[in-house]
Amino acid sequence: MSEQWSEGYFTDVAYTYGYYRELSPVFQRFCLVVNGIAPPDTEQPAYCELGFGQGVSINIHAAAGSGKFVGNDFNPEHAAYAAGLASKAGSGALLTDDSFEQMLGRTDLPQFDYIGLHGIWSWVSKENQKFIVEFAQRKLKPGGVLYVSYNCFPGWAPYIPLRQAFALHDRHTDRSKPAADRVNAALEFTEKMFAAKPRYIQTAAGVQDRLVKLKEQSRNYLAHEYFNREWNTMYFTDVVDAMVPAKLNYAASCNPVDFVDAVNLTAEQVDFLKTIDNPVFREQIRDYMVNQQFRKDLYVRGARKLKRGERTDLLLDMRFALVVPVESVAYKVKMSMGEVQLREDIYKPVVEALATGNHQPKTLRQIVTALAATTISLDAIVQAVVVLAGNGWVSPCQSEAAAKAAKPACDKLNAEIAEQNLYSAEVAVWASPVTGGAVTVQRFSQLFMLARWRKHTDPALFAAEVLRANGEMVLKDGKALQTAEENLAHLREQYESFVAKHLPALKSLGVA
Repeated sequence: MSEQWSEGYFTDVAYTYGYYRELSPVFQRFCLVVNGIAPPDTEQPAYCELGFGQGVSINIHAAAGSGKFVGNDFNPEHAAYAAGLASKAGSGALLTDDSFEQMLGRTDLPQFDYIGLHGIWSWVSKENQKFIVEFAQRKLKPGGVLYVSYNCFPGWAPYIPLRQAFALHDRHTDRSKPAADRVNAALEFTEKMFAAKPRYIQTAAGVQDRLVKLKEQSRNYLAHEYFNREWNTMYFTDVVDAMVPAKLNYAASCNPVDFVDAVNLTAEQVDFLKTIDNPVFREQIRDYMVNQQFRKDLYVRGARKLKRGERTDLLLDMRFALVVPVESVAYKVKMSMGEVQLREDIYKPVVEALATGNHQPKTLRQIVTALAATTISLDAIVQAVVVLAGNGWVSPCQSEAAAKAAKPACDKLNAEIAEQNLYSAEVAVWASPVTGGAVTVQRFSQLFMLARWRKHTDPALFAAEVLRANGEMVLKDGKALQTAEENLAHLREQYESFVAKHLPALKSLGVA
């Protein structure tokens, strides 16, 4: 691809089809309220996603949400795919292949309540970062929210030289080869360099393990993450300073597990951070405590702090749903300080309350009422919901009225994704009108759902035929099954498990 329009961004291969819940207005609202910050006061938000990649997230949110959705990605291949999804869903989302500078020059865009960009900040030039900030300055409403995520220090410090070795190898070797081959070549070269025992690997703890893990990653992901010409890792305070021209102040993390010091910091670390009065300085030093590598941050243009009672009422009225089978919830979680044991006398009753009624969404007020006979406090219930949401087992939900209005567009979008799942598992999420976001649907479940929609009499046989046609292997206990009979028998077992464990949650979330 020509660097005249790509500006050094890796466009030789398409980006992955990932979904990022942090871009959801519903999820952002939850994070803000938990942290005592007033969210935009509207049920019809204007929303813009900058650099949407394949557009999976913005299409999910446009179908499952309400209001006006706009986005850009200057790779025309990405924009064409994303616009196709929007057309199928009938969401009315405006998705273009404009650059950030071109977006800045458009006169047909509304003032936005939300602007989001995931990961893009680290991969674009300083000039484009200024365009992004100026776009927020001109187009974000007072009280509006900007979500930005990025690679950060100190966590990335040991790995910057590793990334540089990849990028230099790609720049100074044969670039006519396919992108995946070039990524493999760079990995092999670096592995040989490490075998020569450079002093770097003796002082950069964990860098060799990092290389081993990278070899297991998607080559498309590695190309976009490590092989761009621009790769700007920053300190939290650098990004805070960059947002000043847009009158944006840091409000909160968009990663709920960050809200709970007890599962992230030692008592000694908590006490030390309490000695720092300035909140920005304290947040930066907290990054040292957890060795932060990637931040997911919410900035607000004129943040209003909620009164204590106001925050409590907003949380009590907020709906939540258990989005996984009860048995999928683990009570030992990996956090920055290592494996943490959650208090099952608190977390299990909360999970069980959420699971009643076949996983139907419940307000926090309803959960509190269900647990009234216990000694679990409101603060403990809120903390449990926050940790469960942070680990992806629970999701905040939008209002019943909003969910009902979103159902038709979600059904259309999911039908299109289901048809794509017939040939590929690249898109592994479907839209939920209940959460206003996405629900992960694993490969077998994708095919079982499609079979049910097509009223196939034997969903397991349907899945077996699709997998065989695509050359996809069925694994059991990590080993490939060899015969058609073995495949079908295993898929029948999986279908029974799907109906018993996963289907109830998918129905309650408006997906099935």
